[in-house]
Amino acid sequence: MSKIRFMAIGGQDERGKNLFVLEIGEELFILDAGVKYPDKGILGVDIVIPKIDYIIDNKKRVKGIFLTNSASYNMGAVPYILKHMDVPVYCNEITKLISTIKISRMRIKNNKDQNYKVVKDKDVLQAGNVKVEVFRTTSASPQSFGYAFHTEQGVVVYVGDYIIDGQEQSYFSTDFNHLSDIGKKGVLALIADSEYASRSGFTAPNHKIQDFISIPFKEKKTRIAIGIFEEDIFKLGEICKVAKENNRKIAVYGRLMAQVLKSNLISKNLNILPEDIISIEEYMKSDNGVLIISGTVDVLYSKLTKVATGNDDVVELTSKDLMILATPPAPGIEKKHAQILDELARTDARLIALSDRNIWTMHASYEDVKVLTSIVRPKYFIPVKSLFKDGLKAESAAVEAGVLPENITVINNGQVLDLTRKVLTIEKKNIDFGNTYVDEIGIGDVGTIVLNERRQLATDGVIILGATIDSRNKELVSMIDTQMRGVVYIQEDNPIFKIIQKDIELSIQQGQSLFNENPKKYDLNEIKKEIVTKVRTSIKQESGKQPIVLCIINEFNGVNFVFKNKKNKV
Repeated sequence: MSKIRFMAIGGQDERGKNLFVLEIGEELFILDAGVKYPDKGILGVDIVIPKIDYIIDNKKRVKGIFLTNSASYNMGAVPYILKHMDVPVYCNEITKLISTIKISRMRIKNNKDQNYKVVKDKDVLQAGNVKVEVFRTTSASPQSFGYAFHTEQGVVVYVGDYIIDGQEQSYFSTDFNHLSDIGKKGVLALIADSEYASRSGFTAPNHKIQDFISIPFKEKKTRIAIGIFEEDIFKLGEICKVAKENNRKIAVYGRLMAQVLKSNLISKNLNILPEDIISIEEYMKSDNGVLIISGTVDVLYSKLTKVATGNDDVVELTSKDLMILATPPAPGIEKKHAQILDELARTDARLIALSDRNIWTMHASYEDVKVLTSIVRPKYFIPVKSLFKDGLKAESAAVEAGVLPENITVINNGQVLDLTRKVLTIEKKNIDFGNTYVDEIGIGDVGTIVLNERRQLATDGVIILGATIDSRNKELVSMIDTQMRGVVYIQEDNPIFKIIQKDIELSIQQGQSLFNENPKKYDLNEIKKEIVTKVRTSIKQESGKQPIVLCIINEFNGVNFVFKNKKNKV
């Protein structure tokens, strides 16, 4: 009987960077592979991806990557995995489209488009020796999927982002009959998103913005600009529906969202015709157009800031505009969200901002977790994609749905679960995990040392020291040049410069004495290190700062050089 193990490489006790691995026998199946956007203190980093050393070390055993939807925190790391291995990526049509667009934006070389395999609801895939059944769920992305892995010990069900909404009949709907049929086959374990399990009740209908925007859309001779995150395609559908009902033309400020709107899957379901779409320039000339401003968190807020401050090349808010910010702040960016609202409030346009009290993100709340667990009827329940506190809430919901408390485990990144018919246990040995920082230079080039240096530069600045010595006798033959940036603003006659000069002169003189006594012991690099240490200590004592200190000492063969003025100058 094949051994079953489940492990988290990312996504546990954090927001985003979801990456999980299911091991059945000797075969590995990657469940989602996402990114997260760096915290404010991580300078110069574009995205953070999971450390994938474990996957690379076992790449011959990987049979596929299974993506639930098109959100970056679920699929953004796929291109970086494909750089190391050639495996199929199972996803829906819209996920493949968005992934292709984002890859071109990131300029990732050697991406393997042919690896993306578009699957559909109720498909049964043969991945290695395991049959995998695809089922549809409801999330912010259309036709989101979950996967059921059929094993000798029972079915292992993985559900990414989802909500329970029995009223939804569009391409966002869940096939509850299919889920029930899977449950009847004997589910060993349910691995499910629990990111917002701390919210009481159901997410639906709190995820819908239609009721909040329908009345403003009926106003005559009022242009409407509405801001949403580029991954929230459900809101895109709501906006387009209300716009068409009120005979409003639609413009899109966001390359990814514009291409998504033109895709067959979206345009056909929304009944969007080419004549319904206008350019941003046409929107500015219209009386009742709708402008959808989209982007990732940073990109969306950057666009809104430019628009609010009048620095955008095309879009300008006037008294005839209504600005709707339809995306509540994500965790960790509340301050930035408030700053954007303040900037928008200073414009001539009217402003409506939907808060998280009104609009909930499309993730499972407490009752959603309970209902899904009741439908699937698993022996084991494993909450994922959540902070620890939310995992505990999901555990309570699963218990209410009939799962025994001893059959529920909240794991951390790096931990490995053993699943058998009899017991669920955590292995003592963890797998390797962590963060890999990605910037424009490359992947993993930015480590802890570089980040610390960037923080140091940002807070304490840098000092650059320069001097020249005679290569024949190591005597100082130049003035000492001291440059400070971001340390303290001081004039040349400040005592701190004299202190630094004395430190440098003393170190060079000591080195010269050592050279005269025993040239073999003389090491210019050691003298530079000594100067850096002395200067940092002096600056710490005088200003309280600890800047980065760079010391440059050139050696000059001064055969025909006569240094007349030995007075040092800054």
